[in-house]
Amino acid sequence: MLFKLVLKSLSKGKARFLCAMLGVASAVGAVAFMFSLTATNDAQAPHTARYLTAPWQAWKIDGLEMRGRGRSSEKSGEEKRVAITKEKGDKVFDLVGMTIDYRPDGRVLQGPPMIAVISKTPKENPYKNAMLEGRFPDNNASEFEVVLTRGTMKRFGRGKIPQIGESVKFVGQKGTLTARITGYLSLEKLPMGFPGAFVNDKAFATLEKEKHGKLHLWKTPPKKEIKGLQTPDTIAVQFTSDASRNMDRAKPLMLWAAVLTALCLLVNSLILSLEAKRKEIATLRLVGLTKWGVVKIVFIESFLASFAGMVTGISVAMLSLYLYVKSDPATFPMGVAFAKGEIIASIISAIVISILSVLIILKKVLTLQVLDVADVPMSNRKRSVGMAVTFAFGVGAFVAVEVWGASLMKAFIPSPELPDAIVSLLPGGASSFDIEKLKNLPGVKKIAELQPLQLYFAEEGKREEKTVQGKMKARSNALLLASDWLPEFKFTQSDYASAKAKIMSSDSCIITDMMARARKLKVGDKIKLDSRGAVIELEVAGVVDLNWHMVTSRGLVRGLNRMPSFTDGPLFVSFDTIAAADFRPAQMVRMTHVWLDYEDKFLKENGVFPAGRKVEKSIGEALGNPPDFTTRLHSRDEIADGTLSHGANLIGAMARIPFIFLAVLSIGFVALLVAATDASKREYMTLRAVGATHAQIMYRLLKVALRAAGWGICFGVPGGALAGWLFTGMTRSAMSHWGLPPSFVVPYPVIVQGVMGAVLFMLLVSIPTSWILVKRVKV
Repeated sequence: MLFKLVLKSLSKGKARFLCAMLGVASAVGAVAFMFSLTATNDAQAPHTARYLTAPWQAWKIDGLEMRGRGRSSEKSGEEKRVAITKEKGDKVFDLVGMTIDYRPDGRVLQGPPMIAVISKTPKENPYKNAMLEGRFPDNNASEFEVVLTRGTMKRFGRGKIPQIGESVKFVGQKGTLTARITGYLSLEKLPMGFPGAFVNDKAFATLEKEKHGKLHLWKTPPKKEIKGLQTPDTIAVQFTSDASRNMDRAKPLMLWAAVLTALCLLVNSLILSLEAKRKEIATLRLVGLTKWGVVKIVFIESFLASFAGMVTGISVAMLSLYLYVKSDPATFPMGVAFAKGEIIASIISAIVISILSVLIILKKVLTLQVLDVADVPMSNRKRSVGMAVTFAFGVGAFVAVEVWGASLMKAFIPSPELPDAIVSLLPGGASSFDIEKLKNLPGVKKIAELQPLQLYFAEEGKREEKTVQGKMKARSNALLLASDWLPEFKFTQSDYASAKAKIMSSDSCIITDMMARARKLKVGDKIKLDSRGAVIELEVAGVVDLNWHMVTSRGLVRGLNRMPSFTDGPLFVSFDTIAAADFRPAQMVRMTHVWLDYEDKFLKENGVFPAGRKVEKSIGEALGNPPDFTTRLHSRDEIADGTLSHGANLIGAMARIPFIFLAVLSIGFVALLVAATDASKREYMTLRAVGATHAQIMYRLLKVALRAAGWGICFGVPGGALAGWLFTGMTRSAMSHWGLPPSFVVPYPVIVQGVMGAVLFMLLVSIPTSWILVKRVKV
């Protein structure tokens, strides 16, 4: 009987029921579609692995040497060749790992180095399933030639790659090589360690010094189990999409936003439905319906909306995914894969949401009286509260993500006290005499040598470092930076003059706040460093407030001499101190870096990026553009721009999730406006009778929606900012970058744009709804 009663009441409140159902459908459907699309992409990985490695059923990587990674084998290349080519059909490739100095639009890439695995030109295409555009390098050519895979260049090339006929420079540990591109293989991704570049014999002969005796063995097919053997199935995980990792990051946010969206719309709909049926419920209470009976009515309505939304959302999502995959069989040869776990979680969430929504308004249901409320309608102000709370949660979710991202990225934006640019002269470096040629460069106000050296901390040996992925054994190290120019950093302990005098006159150092916090150091404390068994002791002369992370990374300052790229931070020292700490013979030490400041007028006339390109060219010309190193200028502001862009991409992907659900939440304004119209129908009829226009009545109705949206924004923005700050603290505590400074940043321009977008969503829904409702009001 109660079920029939609910169905009958739903026929009168279609708008409210549809809003609640669409809210649940949108939330559940979005989760089901996104996670199933990710699962579908990952399901193609085994096919992709088999497709790319069709010529070889299995292979073994025998210690490929990359720049700054690994150590040379004790065995010579010839010994290894004899040892691993016993079986007939085995193929051995000499491989070299180098970085690519590629600069789209003339700008140095501010990101991880592009690593190329280079091999000799084969007699036939080793990737038989890959189309070749152009030609393979000519072994009889007098110039250096190379053919590349598109994936090698696109991985870090920001979508831009050089054209066939242009040149590309490779940088190794002992020199550089510039080769002309003769073609591209149509491969977007390769297994780890497989060659992505093939050069002619003349070019590869110049790379012999880079090999370190490392060889690469591909076996076809194996007759016995071989240690370290890889097959297409074992490397399939390498071909899972980056979307999987992004979705893993966004999974908690997406599930939370989906549940919150559905719950808010459902609760708001139930409140409005309960208010609209007050007379009917009061009458039923009069004839004997208990309070528990009223609860049953509300629960049945809630369950029907959740169930209908769940079925609709999942059905539409799966049908859309099926049609999408079916339309592109080349990209999805393995077909559709459904994220069963997330779909089941969505179904359970829908059931839980229907129960929670009833519990949230349970007090309101139980306090409903029999007759005294029958003729007292709820005021528009009270009716708007539910929608205002709903909208506040949506706005707050968006603001929370933006505040979280901006606050987290703050610690990685270079401090303005750092010099304008760092110039790397890698791998060979230049002599101190050559650096003297750079003293009078046009547009440069000040330039100085910068000598980096990484040393392990001696007092702790190996320590256990907790990371996001778990625990790993890591030996921490310090990055010593020597220069006769100490920039005007902000000192939090000691002062500039005394600290500079101290490091120039003794074995002392200046450290950052980050290291001081992490290691509980202060001025006067001693830091012990391990220099090949010899312990070097440095006294802390000062502590500076400095964000340095991306400068030392993008400037290629750390990770030299086979040291790890991760470090606990820089120690600013004198040249005498670093000379005493460096175990290398003096004749092997060359200047690999300089840092500089631009002239104010030069920078203003040219701008940051053009100024950097001009100075970079001037430095190369002054040094004679020698082949043993490449000149790369890394502008502080260019590094900051690249860091912010990377952060914006990640944050933007996450922020779009609550923003999408915010658009879904705007559907709830339909139910609000319908309820407001029903409650004020007599008032509107009277106004029409005395001459009020449709536009005037429409404005009165829109004020209800505007008031709800306004209050939602007023509470959502500060609430979201607080939530974002709390999430920032939780994230920072889980990160391996110990000692990160706490930051609270509110990106006002982005938040203003988001709030304006939220209001736009509300108006797009409310204006046509108001017009339709007002047109139905008769005199």
